[in-house]
Amino acid sequence: MKRSWIVITLMLMMTLLLSCQRRPLYYVEEPGVKVIVKVIWKVDVYPEGIKPSGVTMYFFRDGKFFRSETTANVDSCAVQLEPGHYRLFMISQSPEEFSNLEFSEMTSWDRARVSVRETRSKWYSKGEEEILIDNPELMVAGVSEEFEVTEAMVEEYQHYKYTQLKAESQSKAAMSPSRAQELVNYYTIRVPVHPRSIVSQYWVTIYSDNADVLRSVRASTSGMAQNFMLTEDRTGDEEGTQLLTEWSLTMDDPTTRVGHLDGKITTFGFPRGEQPSPLRDSTLNVAALLVDNSTVEHYVFNVGDKITSEEPPIGYRNLYRLVFGSVEKPEIHPPDVPPEGDPSGFDATVADWEEGESVEIPM
Repeated sequence: MKRSWIVITLMLMMTLLLSCQRRPLYYVEEPGVKVIVKVIWKVDVYPEGIKPSGVTMYFFRDGKFFRSETTANVDSCAVQLEPGHYRLFMISQSPEEFSNLEFSEMTSWDRARVSVRETRSKWYSKGEEEILIDNPELMVAGVSEEFEVTEAMVEEYQHYKYTQLKAESQSKAAMSPSRAQELVNYYTIRVPVHPRSIVSQYWVTIYSDNADVLRSVRASTSGMAQNFMLTEDRTGDEEGTQLLTEWSLTMDDPTTRVGHLDGKITTFGFPRGEQPSPLRDSTLNVAALLVDNSTVEHYVFNVGDKITSEEPPIGYRNLYRLVFGSVEKPEIHPPDVPPEGDPSGFDATVADWEEGESVEIPM
């Protein structure tokens, strides 16, 4: 009997000792601590300041993929995270919502990337190893700083969350629900993310004399980035050729018949994170259909040392500008051919030309 009392006394002493060392950990709803990812939108991230209808976030714990979350709450997203060191990156929408973009290795922090899909053309004859890529859709991405969730944070958060629930259910609780809520908010972690567009605009202007004989124009530009590394905030190594098929014609001087062509496309920019430089070895190949609907003029421009960076339009990362010639000194000189039938003016896309026999642009 005496021995039993000794055992019971020792067990009570051990329980008291442990209770003095650490507060019990209460698990309510989900284990871990509440983390709120706050997305800081700037007005220049999306055209006309319009936010995307959703975002997808990829969480990594201790260097390994942990979980992803797609949500329509584009300003803030709340998740429960257990102890560990975390980083996250986000993209607008979700991978399934982009028609001409492919997402690869999204569960690898160092290799996560988005690529423009390869495309085909009835009129463009590409080289044997050349890759023809589409023009990317607008998209934004952002990366957080590293943050830590500790055991102590979890314990404090869960304790006051439990206290709050208890105070709400018991009128004589030691702590008021409002005070408990303040402490819950205090131990909630807030992580800012600053999204930025990963898509730039490429704008080409070509001055021409006899500009009124131009019926339609299309072009290709080589040496463009095919993918973007999402956590490194730069373009990848792969490159391809993009097509410019939407052009407009402006007559600057009807008397001298000088005008200029403008063509714009979306692009990731240049591979390997490069910026415009004289060292670039890219070309712009232009084919112009004239108003007689039979004459096609070809022009090849070396553009590596002529591209400049300018203030981008709202919703774009960069603006790459390329201008050939001027009103005083036009760059191209199409022959003055007579129109076929009743001239209908410049057309950005001529259906017959687009769907007819392939017109090989020299590379």
